[in-house]
Amino acid sequence: MKITIWSDFMCPFCYIGEAHLQEALVDFQHADEVEFEYKSFLLSPDAVHDPNEDYYQTFANMKGISVEEARGMFENVVNMAENAGLVIDYDTAKFSSTIPAHHAFQYAKEQGKGNEFFKRFYAAHFAEGELLSDDETIIRLAEELGLEGEAIRQSIQAEKYTDKVNQDIQEAGQLGVKGVPFYVFNNKYAVSGAQPPAQFKQVLAQVWQEETGN
Repeated sequence: MKITIWSDFMCPFCYIGEAHLQEALVDFQHADEVEFEYKSFLLSPDAVHDPNEDYYQTFANMKGISVEEARGMFENVVNMAENAGLVIDYDTAKFSSTIPAHHAFQYAKEQGKGNEFFKRFYAAHFAEGELLSDDETIIRLAEELGLEGEAIRQSIQAEKYTDKVNQDIQEAGQLGVKGVPFYVFNNKYAVSGAQPPAQFKQVLAQVWQEETGN
């Protein structure tokens, strides 16, 4: 079984959905036969990090809501993450463009480390306050995964993977994807959003049964 996942590093529901899916796989007896492929999606392609604004203020400005409303929305997300065993810390998280990180991701994917890259960068953004638009930060985090720093630098600065990032996004558009996370099982069955583990368990069992007859 193959699961294709469109996601962005700054998407909390993608981070939570990943945890829910992994929890569902614990009880799936064919988990070792599941292949994952991440694909790029940009939630805020025009985002620019402002060191003088915290996450709450930036989000409030984007959505045209008060900072208090933004804090309330984020509190719900933080609680949802905690229930999934994750840490999301919006007090230290830095809102920024993720385009450079997606260029690096495409290189990591070529090296067979795309899934590891996504998981590391989720945590870096949400739990560690890392700035994912900063080249040196991206290189340091990628090197933790055993990737070559200079190759990462070239992937970012030369924008070598613009076509691949755009291809992922265009493919999502062709599927009617309006937001992420978006999952496609075996190129046929679509699931949207950070579904609870029970829902993922049901989908895994149903897809396996329909595809194999077992």
